[in-house]
Amino acid sequence: MPARITACYTDEPAKESFLFENSQYRVGRSEGCDVILNHPSVSREHATLNAREGAWQLHDKLSVNGLKVNGREVSDSILSANDIITVGEVDCIFELKSENQIRAINAHNQWRIEQSRKSYSKVAEQSLIHALDEQLFSLLNLTGTQRGLVMLGHNPQELSVCAVKGMTQQDFNHRSFEGSVGAMQKALQHSSPIIAMDTSLDKHLAARESIQRKKIAALACIPLISDNKLIGVVYVDSHEANKVLTELDLEILNLIAKQIKINSEAIVLQNKISAILENMPDKVLAEEQLLKMQVPIAIH
Repeated sequence: MPARITACYTDEPAKESFLFENSQYRVGRSEGCDVILNHPSVSREHATLNAREGAWQLHDKLSVNGLKVNGREVSDSILSANDIITVGEVDCIFELKSENQIRAINAHNQWRIEQSRKSYSKVAEQSLIHALDEQLFSLLNLTGTQRGLVMLGHNPQELSVCAVKGMTQQDFNHRSFEGSVGAMQKALQHSSPIIAMDTSLDKHLAARESIQRKKIAALACIPLISDNKLIGVVYVDSHEANKVLTELDLEILNLIAKQIKINSEAIVLQNKISAILENMPDKVLAEEQLLKMQVPIAIH
């Protein structure tokens, strides 16, 4: 029976690989391996996986840091469904999947990508803030996270909430934010996405009171950058201990974050226009309106 192995990292998206019978798979850090585990604790060719007589077998290739199955050290092991294989320091979830299940998984993944790539024009007719709310809902739904928010502002001290799901906007501020201010600060400091699979293992985040209090298991934070300037940030997290943020989830996060960025740019521009109009004397507005009425329309 085919299988799926999911490598779970603490500071980057999980990586999924499908395994099929009648093939041998090399597991290791080397680019030449079939299942590549990018971690210094993993040997270049750490182990092999193959299916013999209907059973999946794991074999250690004299690796430096060894193998464990469900916490027990092994050199050879026959795997069962839902076993946890520890390769060096990388935990991998082993699952048996039928070919029909794999086709269904691939079809669903393709659907998720298509949904995340939906034309922005479908929400452009709605109000900009309502569009942000819809995009955030789609982001949570497609990544399987429970809470999220979109904040806009040109620097970390001036960020304000424009869309929120799963938490109360009234309770939010930089001092008592339910989520992880630390993740936001790290993402904004480096102007790059932050992915944390198990926040209890992230030395920068585990000590945060909000992480401990809310028992956040996984989070992602993506800064919104326009013309090399900060205009906002997108944040999502999950309380589920078994939630895995995969490479596909990161791709969906980036795709929808691009849509949110476009919408945010429109909001920033609209705010500038509103500020100009508010500060413009009534007499000037009246004169400009009269000028527009007097401009002839050319017909071709």
